[in-house]
Order: sequence, then C-alpha cells, then structure tokens
Amino acid sequence: MQHGIAFKLAASRALNAPVLEAGGNTLALDILHPELPEHTDAWLADVGVGQADVPAARGALGALWEAWRDNDLLRVTGVLHAGNTSLSSVQILADDFALPRQPDLAPLTDPAKIHPLEAQAAAGKLFYHKSRDGGNIGCYGYGAGIALATQDVLVAEGGKPANFLDGGGGATEANVQAAMNVVLADPDVDVFFINSFGGLTKMDLIAKGVVANLRQRKADGQAIPPIVARLRGTGEEEAREILAAATDLKDNITYIGDMKTAAAEAVRLANKAQAGRPAAKAAPTPAAAARTPVVFSQDGQYEKTLRNLVVEKGDSVMVLGMGKASQANCAVAKEYGTNIIGAVAPNKGGKEFLGTPTFGSVKEGVAALKPRIASVFVPPQAAADSIIECIEAEIPLIVAYAEGVPTHEQLKVQRALRSQSKSRLVGANCPGVIFPHQRVKLGIQPLRVHSPGSIGIVSRSGTVSYELAGATTALGLGQSAVYGLGGDPFPGTRTWEALQLMLDDPYTKVICLVGEIGGQMEEEAAAVYKAYVAGLAPGAKAKPVVGFVAGAATQQGLMYGHAGAIWWSQDETADAKRQVLADAGMIMAPTLGDIGGLLKREHDKLSA
Repeated sequence: MQHGIAFKLAASRALNAPVLEAGGNTLALDILHPELPEHTDAWLADVGVGQADVPAARGALGALWEAWRDNDLLRVTGVLHAGNTSLSSVQILADDFALPRQPDLAPLTDPAKIHPLEAQAAAGKLFYHKSRDGGNIGCYGYGAGIALATQDVLVAEGGKPANFLDGGGGATEANVQAAMNVVLADPDVDVFFINSFGGLTKMDLIAKGVVANLRQRKADGQAIPPIVARLRGTGEEEAREILAAATDLKDNITYIGDMKTAAAEAVRLANKAQAGRPAAKAAPTPAAAARTPVVFSQDGQYEKTLRNLVVEKGDSVMVLGMGKASQANCAVAKEYGTNIIGAVAPNKGGKEFLGTPTFGSVKEGVAALKPRIASVFVPPQAAADSIIECIEAEIPLIVAYAEGVPTHEQLKVQRALRSQSKSRLVGANCPGVIFPHQRVKLGIQPLRVHSPGSIGIVSRSGTVSYELAGATTALGLGQSAVYGLGGDPFPGTRTWEALQLMLDDPYTKVICLVGEIGGQMEEEAAAVYKAYVAGLAPGAKAKPVVGFVAGAATQQGLMYGHAGAIWWSQDETADAKRQVLADAGMIMAPTLGDIGGLLKREHDKLSA
C-alpha cells in the first residue's frame, strides 16, 4: 500500500454505465444510486487493498463517487492510498455540456492545457483545437464529422492541418465572424481551407460572412492568406455567386467544388508557402494499437427491440416539442409523406400542431393517439426526461435530436433503455433516420439530397450522412435508408445494430458505414460483419460494405465537436479502427471524397 493503487472512475462505453477500474478489475456503478454497490469490499480486496484498509478505501472512493455524480464529471484518475484514506495525483475531466450548471468547476481549470486561441473560440461557442504538432493549413467547417474529414483529406493529400474547427449546429453572422477571426489569428496558418456541406446550415450565409470579414481585413491593412473554399449542399449556388461577385477578393479566394481537388490545392499552396523554411519537427509515431477482444451484448433484452427500427409507410408519429425547429422540420416531413398524428408539449394541450391535436404530456398523448414513433424535438436540458417518459409509455421507436445532452443524463437514459424490451431509441444528438422508399423522414435532414435507391448509409455524423446522401443521389444510386446515429458516447442505437438491419434489408444492395475516433462502435460493427461473412452459405456473396473512419489527424484526450469523438488509447484511433474494419472484410475509403466512387464500383459489380 506504500505506493498506492492507480484507479480510474469514468463512464464505460462498453458497459453503458459508470465504472471504477483498478488493477485490471472493473466495478460497475449505478448512476441512480449514490452508494457504492454491496460487492465493493470484495472488489477492493481483488485490486490489492488489505482487509484492514478496506473501510477507509471504501470511504475515500465513496466520497469520490459522490463528487463525480454531483459535479457531472466524465473521468477521474489518480492513486488511492487506502491506509490514510487519501487520494493523490488526481486529474479531473468535466463534461463541457454540463459546465453551465456547474460554475464551481471553472476555477479548477488548468490554463496550461488551453491554448489562447481555444479560449477565444470557446467565447464564440466554437469547437476548436489548436494542433500541438504543428501544421500550416487552417480548417473550418460545420459539423464535427465534416471538420474531422477535412483534416483527414488534407493529411491524405500530404498536408498538415493547423487546427480543428467545427462551427457547431448552424452558421450565424456572429458565428462565421468568430470562426474567421480565430483561424486567421493563428500565425502558423499559411492557407485557409473552408470546407462544409450544408444541411440546415446555409452555405450562402457562410460565403457572406467570409466576404464581409475579408473586406474588413483588407480595409484594416491586414494580411490575408490564400483561401480555398468548398461549400456544397444547401445554398451552394448562391454561395458560389457571392464569392464570384466579390471581384475585389478574386486574388484571395479560390472556389473548388470537389473535396479532394480543393484539398490538393490547399496543400499545394501550403507547400509553396512553406518552401525555404526549416522543416518542422516530426511528431512522434504513436505506439501500435493493442488488439483487445471486443465484448458487447447482442442478445440482451434491449437488443430484442432492434426490429423496431424497421419503418413502414404510414407508421404513426407523435411529435414531442412544438418550437420553431420542430415546426419547420415536421412541416417538411409531413409534406414528404410522414404520418404525423399529433404533438405533445407542456401547457400546449388542446391546441393544434400542423393540423393535428396536441396534448400536455406524453402519457395523455399516448393514451389518445397510440403512436408507433415518437419524434423528440425538445431542448437538451429536457431531452433525457422526455425520452424516459417515452420509454415508460412503451412507444416502440423514439428518435431524439437534441445536441448537448450531458453524459450523466445519457447514462440515465441507457439505464432505462436496458431495463426493458419494448422501446428502441435513435439519438440523441443525431440528425435522425430517413427511409426514402417509405417516404418517412424522422429528423432534421435536408430532403433535397435524398432519393430512393439501394445504398444503405449509417453514420455517427449528421453532416457526413448528408454529404453521402448527396453523393449517392448524384451518382444515380439513391438510398435505401439513412441512419444518423449521433455523435454522443452513449447513443440509443449503435453502429453494429444499424449494420445488422441493413444486412437483412432487401432494399439495401451496398452499405456505407462511417465511423469516428473514440469508443468501440466500429469494432462492434467489424465483429458483426465478420460473423455475417463467416456464416454465408458456400458460394454466396457477401453484401459489400464501404467504410470510412474520420479523425486520423486528431490528438489523444481531446473532444472533436461530438462528445463521443475522443480517444484515450491507441485502439480508439482512426487508423486502428480502419484496420479492424478492413480485417473484417470491409472496403475502406482513404478519405470522405473517395466513398462515392467506391460505392459506385461495388454497386456496378452486382449487376456485372
């Protein structure tokens, strides 16, 4: 006991629950109970605590568990000295999404770990990291998946990003100005690559903000690095017109519509600027990832709800929340063909929502409407409670979109989900799911890029799912279904589950699977696909899967826009995940821009 026992208290993505880990042993905890479990004493003995020290050690860890729960902490590491009930070398990671309700944590921040530009970005409500490994290409996009893929394509083309920047849920004038100012304040930036695909975010709004910012800089006599812009999706035609009309900036901005071509040009310009300077010190090569078995439940009671994700035309939908986002997206969904039969919102009972009745509670709505699906448009602070109400009401399918649900609230939802076998959840922090053949839209997806077809898309990133829907529509392939699973660490539906459905789906001929750094969802999907291939009858062909994992340019321990996009060990990196998916038999795309061509190739092989 002299040197103590290293421990970690964190939310386990494998167990969907908080756990204490020490000495290779794991103690699962209950997010709803303030006390340590009854078998804690036995666990302490297993990790090396002497019998006489067990009561003191239990007291120290019990106090730590209380602090973890009361302060919305994510991860605590340290050393336990049971003999004198002390903890040393303690490091704490708090939940960014919960910090507004935990003001006492702010003074504990270590300023040495925060770059001044990161503080500036945080004030502008941007997700930004300054690279600690050098780099001279500034990056800017909307949506964590696209921002990660932007870094990846630059690396694939031989460049080095100077930063990660996700503008968040949607562009505003203030948001665009904040993003421009952060990236252009970095003296390392020789070239600025603006890359985004518009869903709800309008590309013309970004273009206007960029032009206004650069004109002001010119008027102030500030230097402007070369800028390569690729703005696709909603408002892209208007964005191109705005940039083309800014003739006073024609020597500063180059617009290129193809992602790989745009990235290659940004790298060319960056290399030109770098020529003649001393070579930057190369970052150390990470250690090879250890191959550890992936263990996950496929036959628990919650997993029995997987078929609830199969949606038929005309399935009844009850909406939770009647705000602007709900009204706008549900109006589009209803016109598309989604059977919205009513809505629920506190104090709104007896009113109308898109011509349907409304109710003041989930219980009242379910009793009157008996919906098959709940579409949950409520703010993050109310999302967990609303989802749990839907679970208690045994609504078969729940799709929730709120971004920024604290991890402790996600764990409460997971506990509720895994204690029953009636309700299935997609989300939260997701764009939703869309079934073009059935004309059912549940979420915030832009309809213009979707079309009926044979490509099944499953993605942790919403913006990437839009990008791929647009690519497959342009190629004439269309989509059988698009599952936007969300970027949280504890989603209601995991990648392997959506993959399993698509393997069984007669509409789906080729599957596109997109993952991100962090967690083990991609490893789970690899295990499922490997088992599927092994189980095929002799001579039978496997349904092809084209895969991609975003985040090759990320750094350990940092969150990249999505709360789940953070890696702690080498087996959670993009390279490690890409390898395990390839080993399972999937066709891996080197960049997001390569996926469309690979999907077309695999689709064409089926009819050859």
